[in-house]
Amino acid sequence: MRLSTQAVILYMTTDSTNDGSEMDPRLDSLSLDTVYTLLSHNRRRAVLDLLLTHDRALTLTDLRNEVVEWEENAEITDIPGEKVKQVHADLHHVHIPKLTEAGVVIYDTDRNVVEPTEELSQIEPFLMPSSAVSH
Repeated sequence: MRLSTQAVILYMTTDSTNDGSEMDPRLDSLSLDTVYTLLSHNRRRAVLDLLLTHDRALTLTDLRNEVVEWEENAEITDIPGEKVKQVHADLHHVHIPKLTEAGVVIYDTDRNVVEPTEELSQIEPFLMPSSAVSH
């Protein structure tokens, strides 16, 4: 298997405080398989892109609106309510839980807020510029 230079740097960079024989545990907490799994669906890529772009917690509603607008290439007010509900349910029940399980976000279901973690930065090199949402 051939890894990109970014992937090799991401997973092989060592902590400057050790002698180089140990990998920095912060850099190998996400396996390459996990990264690829997280990036395998366009809605998860959109959510990751939005969180990286905004660099802060976002509400599920904000994420949903931007994802729907991107998918439909239209303003949220022009999109049928059923489509908006379907994307909301998909994010809430499928995609955000996958991102939470991987440790790249924290999802506060009481407040419906999705917050990026430090691990999210490990995925950034694998996202193409404007790969998901350009709004």
